[in-house]
Amino acid sequence: MNKQSDIIILGDWGTSVCRLYLCRFHQQELTVLARTQGMGIKYINNPETRFFELCQPWIEQYGNIPVFLIGAVGSDTGWQPTNYVSCPTDKNNLLAMSKKFAARDLEITILPGVSCENRHHLPDIMRGEETQIFGFLSQLSDGADKRLICLPGTHTKWALCEEEIITSFVTSPVGELYEVLSHHSVLLSPAAVHSWCKSSFTNGLRIGMHQSSNLLHTLFATRAFQVIEKRTNTEAAGYLSGLLIGADVKAAIQDFDIYSHVVVIGSDHICSLYIEALEYIGISTEHFSSEDATLLGLQTLASANWGDMATTVTNEQL
Repeated sequence: MNKQSDIIILGDWGTSVCRLYLCRFHQQELTVLARTQGMGIKYINNPETRFFELCQPWIEQYGNIPVFLIGAVGSDTGWQPTNYVSCPTDKNNLLAMSKKFAARDLEITILPGVSCENRHHLPDIMRGEETQIFGFLSQLSDGADKRLICLPGTHTKWALCEEEIITSFVTSPVGELYEVLSHHSVLLSPAAVHSWCKSSFTNGLRIGMHQSSNLLHTLFATRAFQVIEKRTNTEAAGYLSGLLIGADVKAAIQDFDIYSHVVVIGSDHICSLYIEALEYIGISTEHFSSEDATLLGLQTLASANWGDMATTVTNEQL
């Protein structure tokens, strides 16, 4: 880290959204001074230009600030491609394969993703979620136990961890599949107003977990419910969401059938849906926010990278 400054930009720049944090390190404490948000990698053509547009006020105030980024920003469609580190892996392996470069006089570090051969003997990858996992693991006092961690989202991850090591994981593109089916299929009629139907979600969850062993045989009911039973788009959307999440949870528990407790990391709404699904089949859960996990993970990795970073995180400006 630049010894002339205690200011750094930390960022999680994913496929769908970019989240950047202006931080200060002082007396072993990380303070978030400000934050900004922009479009994800899949929506932009020039990441460098967009980054400096987002951060220009910070750079004007503080000068040449070190930058530490994770996520799809390091993919082959991102700013600077970085390789994948194979499982099992810890944070030191990630740091060893990080990409360091200069852009407009700023020192930029982008971390690689993580790959594995999953439990189905198929290739799998993640970018960004590994930092949330390391962030969660960093605040535990007992690192010896094996843990199953679920990170719901566009590409939901189910990661098996031991001590501070990610040993393997499985990806379920639940969020992406829901978006595609909602906007590019006949399963859902156009929605005039976006709302939520809890009872339809629970019904879809039950069917996804118990009524059929084949997701394909239950998907089209999303459309049939609207045609035959005159269910609304909101009711059909709730059913589709429950169906996909139920099928995902059912498959994950079959893959990791020795686990009766799951850590769920993510935003409140999506985590609440997965928690309902897990608790529906008797699995106890623990919720950890995605932003807390991201900041702790960025702090942990940046600390190991520069060796003079903070050990706690606070917010000066939310």
